[in-house]
Amino acid sequence: MLLLMATIAFWALFGFAAVNALSTAFTLAALIWHRSEESDDGMLPKVAVLMCLRGADPNLAGGLRRLMHQRYPNYEIFIAVDSETDPAWDIVKQTISPESVLDATIDQPAACTVHASTLRNRLTTCSLKCSSLVQLLDEIDDSFEVVVLADSDLESHSSWLRELVAPLADPTVGATFGNRWFLPTIGSMGSLVRQVCNGIGVVTMHLGQIPWGGSLAIRASVVNQSGLRQTLARSIVDDGPVRVAMKKQGLKLRFVPSLMMANREDCDLRFAHSFLTRQLKWTKTYMADWWPAMLMYTLGVLGTYIAAIVLSLACLQQGLRSEAFWFAAGAAVYSVTVMTLWLLLDLAARRIIRAQGESTPNMLGPQLLKVPVAMLLSVFVHISAMIRATFLRSVVWRGVTYEVHGPSDVQLLDDRMPEVSLETPNVSL
Repeated sequence: MLLLMATIAFWALFGFAAVNALSTAFTLAALIWHRSEESDDGMLPKVAVLMCLRGADPNLAGGLRRLMHQRYPNYEIFIAVDSETDPAWDIVKQTISPESVLDATIDQPAACTVHASTLRNRLTTCSLKCSSLVQLLDEIDDSFEVVVLADSDLESHSSWLRELVAPLADPTVGATFGNRWFLPTIGSMGSLVRQVCNGIGVVTMHLGQIPWGGSLAIRASVVNQSGLRQTLARSIVDDGPVRVAMKKQGLKLRFVPSLMMANREDCDLRFAHSFLTRQLKWTKTYMADWWPAMLMYTLGVLGTYIAAIVLSLACLQQGLRSEAFWFAAGAAVYSVTVMTLWLLLDLAARRIIRAQGESTPNMLGPQLLKVPVAMLLSVFVHISAMIRATFLRSVVWRGVTYEVHGPSDVQLLDDRMPEVSLETPNVSL
């Protein structure tokens, strides 16, 4: 009987590995064989870049300067900062001041106008980020043809905006998006676990056409016709409602592979778990129809994998070598497949980031030796985060507590500025 269980576990894990390989292959193909799209200056629409800030991200000033020096002919930046006491406010004022507009590192004047204001109306029916977006959408006029959302930690390259907007030349495309790839500089275990889990997220978002709000372009006409502004006033995040709006309008969401953006922040395991739980909570909220299947598949795969490892050790201890072999073989096949797929994704993402003119840390170092441990640990972190996201109602995001009961049922509970200005990852070696 135990031998039969071991054989079934082997073929189940072999099948799961095959499914993962097939699904990852589509994303790998997009990353490896992509072509950067750029249009002539005369064909590019007028763009409003919206940025919402709460807390001072480590490289906020540098990221803002990069946005101000895009190789794009006609765009403006609109910034909403949480309050005048927020540390981001002084950084923004200093960065966009006339004395700082001429960037010494780039040696050219800013390519756009920047509008900065503080958040005036703190809605209690949505997140503070969505409150800021509602305010900024009210500030832009009808001359803007495209609305672009940029996260505070985005480190864009000079052609980022052109590449993001170019696919909108296709009238069937309503929105375009890039994604992030974590490249931690120190390589703590928490950072590596988040990096591994993010690889799964990139594949899922590509296949499910789930946009990333940190680098997202939307047709202004879609924003107006879909009532996106009103939807955001009742939402916890921005990207989920955009996906819904595109589906309602019958338009495509286009992933732009050349816009895999590097994120170099390190974090500890606690922060990685919190980050992943929050991301999965957003997925459950806006993809409720998919969530049961996603939950059952994930628990089935990872539960079988953990059981195979535990049972192989138990069988080996009892001298049941055949049973131990089949349990271990299944776990090994799945482990090697997942590790190979992640390494291929990492290589492809690094290649894209280097093509942007950005540096990437050396892959052949101490971090690589930690990856197998991080992958095993990520199994437990992923299961824990997914179960917690299923039942979680109260979410803490950047020091603010929200209750989230559905895509349009959000309540802001606690809006006190924390002692630490930003939910900053703590490094744990």
